[in-house]
Amino acid sequence: MPTRIRYGAYVREVSLKQRQISFNDISPPVRKDDEGNVIPYRPPKLQLRNLDIIRLIKPYVSVRLNEQIRAVLPLAIYLVLFQLFILKQNVADHWVISAGLVSVIIGLMLFMEGLKVGLMPFGETIGTVLPSKSPLPVVLTIAFLLGIGVTFAEPAIGALKTTGSIVDVNQAPYLYAMLNQYSGTLVLIVGMGVGVAAVVGTLRFLYSWSMKPVIYLSLIPTLGLTIYVMGNPMLSNVLGLAWDSGAVTTGPVTVPLVLSLGIGIAAAGGRALPPCRVLAS
Repeated sequence: MPTRIRYGAYVREVSLKQRQISFNDISPPVRKDDEGNVIPYRPPKLQLRNLDIIRLIKPYVSVRLNEQIRAVLPLAIYLVLFQLFILKQNVADHWVISAGLVSVIIGLMLFMEGLKVGLMPFGETIGTVLPSKSPLPVVLTIAFLLGIGVTFAEPAIGALKTTGSIVDVNQAPYLYAMLNQYSGTLVLIVGMGVGVAAVVGTLRFLYSWSMKPVIYLSLIPTLGLTIYVMGNPMLSNVLGLAWDSGAVTTGPVTVPLVLSLGIGIAAAGGRALPPCRVLAS
């Protein structure tokens, strides 16, 4: 009978450079005292040179650092070329900008690693254990509160509120008020929307709902409300904010947590959904 192994375990084994050695070659000899009792072995303190530390850390850091460089560097080059050739302006304080880009790359590397190691397993554990120990209303409440919490932690929300300082109150009074005076209320409402989406996604996992009705029931009213706001000169300035508020919720905090929660709930339900359906939730 063939032995089944996980594909991830197979990839990990074939991708590593391995060399088999005997355990006897690395185990210390057994020492005994005068009475014949085995003396417990106490290994000496491990001594590592700086070169050894670099060799241990380099494979781990280089992969994650290269991922962020490939993500940030093309955008930075595009902005520089746009300013030089389209706007016909020199890049002022280029040393400060370069230092900021390096900080962004390193910060994103640490941030994404923290999400993978800390928050994503946390969300998957909640999604796996909670449905088996709590009734459905409790599961939905936790999913709703989690959606609100991750929205407040989303870095893009902070950047959205920062733009309120550059809005002219005379040209867009409603937009200015929402981004300055009612910024906390705005984030709370956006978080409630994410919470509702997390609840709907949880129900869809548990009851195997089709994705198309969910899209139609959410998209059609949204488009209708957009057309109505476009025809109102006073409200048209907040239309971009409304759509941007939905876009910022697909940031690096919300997506991993909600996705891991959905994966845990799907695993707890005993169903393996295709990747496209997991991402769509």
